[in-house]
Amino acid sequence: MKILIFSASTGGGHKRAAAAIESKIKSLSPETDVAVVDAMKAIGKLFDDVVCGGYRFMATKTPKFYGKCYKITDRKTLMYKAVMRSNTLMSERLLKTIEEHDPDIVIICHPFITTMISKLRRQGKINVKAISLITDYAAHRTYIVPNIEAYVLAEPQMAKKLVEEYGVDQSIIYPLGIPVFDKFTSSFDKEKICKNEGLDPNLPTVLLMAGSFGVTAVADFYKNLSEQSKNIQIIVITGKNKKLYDKLNNLINESGCKKSTKLLYFVDNVEDYMHISDLIVTKPGGLTVTESLACKLPLAIYSAFSGQEGDNAEFLTQTGAAVMLDKKGGAGQIIELLSNKEKLGKMKEQCQKLFIPNSAENIFELAKKLCEA
Repeated sequence: MKILIFSASTGGGHKRAAAAIESKIKSLSPETDVAVVDAMKAIGKLFDDVVCGGYRFMATKTPKFYGKCYKITDRKTLMYKAVMRSNTLMSERLLKTIEEHDPDIVIICHPFITTMISKLRRQGKINVKAISLITDYAAHRTYIVPNIEAYVLAEPQMAKKLVEEYGVDQSIIYPLGIPVFDKFTSSFDKEKICKNEGLDPNLPTVLLMAGSFGVTAVADFYKNLSEQSKNIQIIVITGKNKKLYDKLNNLINESGCKKSTKLLYFVDNVEDYMHISDLIVTKPGGLTVTESLACKLPLAIYSAFSGQEGDNAEFLTQTGAAVMLDKKGGAGQIIELLSNKEKLGKMKEQCQKLFIPNSAENIFELAKKLCEA
């Protein structure tokens, strides 16, 4: 069996989900031919720059406008029709990639590509089964097109919207969860990790995923948090934001908080820091949320732009796995939450309940089933 997984660089979540599925398939079935392709880049650099660059610009620079567009395109409006029509203009640019890999089935991690595959199948230009993976905790109309064998959802309650609002057949809906790497669910030794990282396993620990926040905002937030409590340790991961890393490094040295803060640039072992933390402060991207849930790590949401992040935040706060931070009083909320062991314990339990294990493995089984059928 040949499997082609289409990812995209509109945020890191689509790529991480695709990579997790690929890794699981290779470990379970080495004989299966599986490949991951960034569909936007395969179509062309200009298209990739426009779509991915446009998404990043709107989400960070004009989040309110992005949120309005997101809501408008979730209804059968003129804007929705225009977006769906424009998504199909580059469909044929995917043909070369599909022909090169000659897959039996494609697993798609982005709605734009789902639309393109649907059009190519409708036109009879490809004959390949298709699974669409929704990598957030709320559905959106742009995912919904004909000629798709299966929709994989992050959680079961999403199915109601697909059926009642979008008219999707219940029989092709599979709430298998968002796939994450096994390392997020593997057993771990907290004391050993803390020793290797120079951290105290007995201190309350906050993980601050700061790379996607504004430089000034996160610096002020960190300063307030470190000043309000000397009895916690803070792990700050800035990702590839060099400007933020340098600003925080100077701030930490000036404030004398070096012993209680571990500042990190880009890391490839984020699961270690999630495992040993009591709370994560983050934006609610679909994959970061799922990785946190896998580690039974309660979330404190620093900010969420209107759109999929806002929907994710609403789902998490309503189910009790997260709290929404006030931008001015957020540091105080965190200190209060860390001191409330009962509430923190209930949030951990909710994280465990919400996480759907073995997602990548079950998606692979679904792909096999569809191909056999």
